Amino acid sequence: MSADILITDDRLNFSLSLADFLRVQGQRVIVTSDAERAKDKKQENPIGPVLLWNRQSAFSLQSLPLQFKNLQLNIETALIIFDAPVYTELYSNTGVLHTDKIVTELITANMQLAYTLMRYFIHKKSGKLIFIHREVPPSCGNIPVTAASGAFVRMAEASAAALTQEDNALLQTMLVRLEGDDNALYIEWLAAQINQPALSRMPGKWVKAGQRGLFGK
Repeated sequence: MSADILITDDRLNFSLSLADFLRVQGQRVIVTSDAERAKDKKQENPIGPVLLWNRQSAFSLQSLPLQFKNLQLNIETALIIFDAPVYTELYSNTGVLHTDKIVTELITANMQLAYTLMRYFIHKKSGKLIFIHREVPPSCGNIPVTAASGAFVRMAEASAAALTQEDNALLQTMLVRLEGDDNALYIEWLAAQINQPALSRMPGKWVKAGQRGLFGK
């Protein structure tokens, strides 16, 4: 069975561009989407298979194994992406009534997905889990997204530590920081990392996308 790649959030241009780049290389890539967006995309030009994930529902993740089976997927690499500058635009309403939605969709949902993917990889005894983070601008002013951004960093670090404790060389993890807007460079660099037999030899340490000398031998 082929080794497939999962990328989160079809609302992010970075996610879609990375998926397109990998598909051109011959990779099979699936991107997460909520039901309504997936329905709209189906009416337009298809972006490839999508994984339905309702960030507001913890029960939505219970369907992942069934979706993997129905789509005949063998996920070997998963990339959980947090693009804070984009999220400040997607979640521009930051009043009290909107805070719970932001916390649920950007903190709780990502934690639940990370845990689900970790269990999936541990069960199959192999897999690459990559966390990608782009920080909010210093003058952002969007407190809920700023808090979610910090929570994502801590969650990624804790997840990497947990996978490292499994003491299985086939369970790999990587923490990637996007510093700037050179997405073309970052995407090419990430694709090269994914295609390597081994990820960076610095699990648990954040590495800047585009850096040289990080490929496993």
